[in-house]
Amino acid sequence: MSDIDNKYKKVSDVSVKDLDSGSPLLSPSDESYSGPSTQINGQVSYLQDLEDLPQGRHLGLFSTIVLFVSRILGSGIFSIASGMYEDCGRSVFLFFLSWVLAAILSFSGLYVYLELGSIVPRSGGAKVFLEFIYESPKLLATVAFSVYSVMFGFTLSNILVFGEYVLHAIGVEVTDFRTRLVGLLFLYFAAGVHGVSVHHGVRIQNILGALKLGLIVVMFATGVYVTFFPESITGIESNLHWEDVFTVKTKASSSTFASSVIKASFAFSGWNSVHTVTSEIKDPVRTLKIAGPTSLGIMAVTYLLTNLAYLVVIPGEELANSGTLVGSLLFEKVFGYRVGKQFLTFSVALCAGGNVFVVIYTISRVSQEVFREGYLPFSRFMSSNWPFGAPMRTLLLSITLSTSIIVFAPHGDIYNYIIALEGYPNQLAIGLTALGIFIIRKRYPEVKAPIRSSLVGTVLVIIICSYLLISPFTSLTSPNPKGLEHWPSYAVVAVFCILLCIAFWYFKFRFFPSVFKYELVPEEYELDDGLVVKRWVKVYNDGSI
Repeated sequence: MSDIDNKYKKVSDVSVKDLDSGSPLLSPSDESYSGPSTQINGQVSYLQDLEDLPQGRHLGLFSTIVLFVSRILGSGIFSIASGMYEDCGRSVFLFFLSWVLAAILSFSGLYVYLELGSIVPRSGGAKVFLEFIYESPKLLATVAFSVYSVMFGFTLSNILVFGEYVLHAIGVEVTDFRTRLVGLLFLYFAAGVHGVSVHHGVRIQNILGALKLGLIVVMFATGVYVTFFPESITGIESNLHWEDVFTVKTKASSSTFASSVIKASFAFSGWNSVHTVTSEIKDPVRTLKIAGPTSLGIMAVTYLLTNLAYLVVIPGEELANSGTLVGSLLFEKVFGYRVGKQFLTFSVALCAGGNVFVVIYTISRVSQEVFREGYLPFSRFMSSNWPFGAPMRTLLLSITLSTSIIVFAPHGDIYNYIIALEGYPNQLAIGLTALGIFIIRKRYPEVKAPIRSSLVGTVLVIIICSYLLISPFTSLTSPNPKGLEHWPSYAVVAVFCILLCIAFWYFKFRFFPSVFKYELVPEEYELDDGLVVKRWVKVYNDGSI
């Protein structure tokens, strides 16, 4: 053993033939099954023990609701409405249909995740669920999704909106350079806080999350005020004319409509992020069962009223061309320059900033889980919590990726392009996870999950995800945002990235072991801080290592 390996205490050796999918789970009906599980009235309620990480369980019900709300309410609702309206051919009906489909997908997907999270209550989210569901080909789902999550372990949309809204609020001319610079500086601040102290990072998250609750009240009240109060009281002439609701004013296609739904899904996307930190939530099954639907319901109603306010207050032409500043435009028209453009616009910037805190936190945890599995180079180094008891290394990786894209991305509507690019593989993961509900129920008929997803909701998730995945390839027009039609389709780029992840699995676990006559055997080691990590050892056919 090398000097470096002396830092680690070996925990166990696992034979390749015993490794099904990176998770040593057997059916509860199997005679060799020795737990872990909990039984209620003779039925298994979950298949894995709650995992306690060195940092402990520090997220209660309020913190989890704040985490949900903070992750859901980010830059999306204040910045994507303009692009969605244009994608829908400036049709009010198609615009709202996009939001309705995204809301249905989010609620249905939430219960899919709640069911799987209640029987597999471990950090990692979709990564953990997919590796638990898809055992064959061995390690394909696990490794491909893991590499993808690290590859896409950056946050761009919220830091761009943060920078743009801060500059707009303080009256500084908004330029592309200034927007990116301000956003990156805030990203470094958020990563620095989380990297030095988990508890201080959570406290700031809670503070910004509480401010978001206040902003939600403002959004809700604004929607009610401009929609249901007469012009004689508000002084605002309505631009929403019901006779034009079904009119398609510009070009729209199935691919652009799918892009609109994906953008709306991005605004709801925080519902699937909290399971990435399940191991840090107190009583996770009960907490998530309450926090998830409550948070998502609040946000769905708020989004409905906010979008009504956009259509009532902002003329259609202006809405279509307002870009990411549509939220600021709404507040300025309703509340005036001082309160609307400055105070509330700055509040939106803080909202996006709070989302940066939450996203960078969850991204670092997902990446840390991937490195703990040992699939990528430098896994033991990257998964360590040393020296501050926080995932500083994966935080640095995330901000490096984010900085590289921000610096080298060309001018144009990169915001909406990145949203669509990130959203496409997520729809694949959500669809496969929903399909997994039926696989798990058939594989483990004895299991009675504490939280159950409905049959109709699960099927709807599969149908909507299938539509969003196929639709971008069915139209002759580009599904990309306006001005970037000459770029490769976001769907093509996303599929290429997914294929790269699959190729990584194939060469690492199939091609090279077959050519060089060895097997990869996982060994677990315990770091100085108590975190258990895995490395893959080459065992050749002659028994040598």
